[in-house]
Amino acid sequence: MHVIVLGAGASGLAAARRLHDAGVTVQVIEARQRIGGRIWTDYTFAPFPVEHGAEFIHGEYTVTRALVTAAGLEAIPVDRYGRLRWSDGGSARALDALPPHRRDLIGALFRAFDRLRDVPHDVPDRSLAHYLRECGFDEEALTVADVLLAQTCCASVETLSCVDLSRELRVDHGRREYRVREGYAALLEWYARGLDICTGTMVHLVRHTSSGVTVETDAGIFHGDRCIVTIPVAVLQRGLPQFDPPLSARKRQAINALRIEPATKLFYRFDEPVWDADLTFMAHKGLSARWWTAAHTTHDAAVIVAYATAARTRALDALDDDEALAAGLEELQILLGRRDLAQRQRAARRVAWGADPFAYGGYAHVPPGAADARIVLAAPEGATLFFAGEATAYDSNPQTVHGAIESGWRAADEVGR
Repeated sequence: MHVIVLGAGASGLAAARRLHDAGVTVQVIEARQRIGGRIWTDYTFAPFPVEHGAEFIHGEYTVTRALVTAAGLEAIPVDRYGRLRWSDGGSARALDALPPHRRDLIGALFRAFDRLRDVPHDVPDRSLAHYLRECGFDEEALTVADVLLAQTCCASVETLSCVDLSRELRVDHGRREYRVREGYAALLEWYARGLDICTGTMVHLVRHTSSGVTVETDAGIFHGDRCIVTIPVAVLQRGLPQFDPPLSARKRQAINALRIEPATKLFYRFDEPVWDADLTFMAHKGLSARWWTAAHTTHDAAVIVAYATAARTRALDALDDDEALAAGLEELQILLGRRDLAQRQRAARRVAWGADPFAYGGYAHVPPGAADARIVLAAPEGATLFFAGEATAYDSNPQTVHGAIESGWRAADEVGR
């Protein structure tokens, strides 16, 4: 059997690895000039790896952490939420230093979010905002929830499905977080060893019948018995690639039901750390809503990252690079209580995933009333088309690397049945 895998992100590599190790002939086709998809490690910005895309391992029991160990790499613990600092307009402060009403509100929001795991899946779906209002939170509280709960999903509190969130929360991979010391790219290079990967190759048309597939690309035509599609949802929504015959109406409805918001990271490198050694994670209601130190376990790490999604990112992305980076730097000065950051800055960079033609945004989320979209997207089309990617991770954690990997394994197993 010969299987073609479209996309060399985490899910595509996972599918290809599984099949290759089972003795199946696999051809991976990737539009980018590199593997990784929305995993993109930069080794030039600082004297340690800096992640332009996916950055964390979310859970001590994830397959990602197990693969890091198998690769002989190191997972560095990161305590973001345990060291959260919040700002209501001035310097960011640790939770125990905040006014009691703010500290209590943040704690109550996290507890209410955690209780979503107990929400039955057969009740009418509603948004996270609707659910929080039912819990007694006012509109001001929802602005805090938008930063702490929704931004991490690349969404807003008004557009997140509670049924989808509940399904995800029931999958427990542990609460600890890690980084790959050597960078996520090092893990993927190890994982991709020996695979036949054709990079820099755009797929234009996938012809599929019960007897096989023909994939037309700008580098020629590929033939296979099966095809696994791991192309990001936002690209599929733009009709890329074309399918002949077209995907089923149900599949197209699922693709169009999912929502993808832009996601942007702002990176700043200084002459030395301009924050105290305990700083890990800061959040506020500004444009650059969430900040973390890029390698806080490195003694002299002087890089900090802002991460914004959804409406905040649309506002940032409307600015040119210099304007966006200046806006982020100004907010960082307020959060740190300093006015000298422009003089201390040595480099800055913006990475805007919404402008990336191979992603068109961050991770996919499910709006209220469309909780089955991931399940439908994950289902095979006939006997030759199979689907993977973080957006299909209905039985794991979407919006994570481990969810993408597990979806690739699932699709590979479906091919082998």
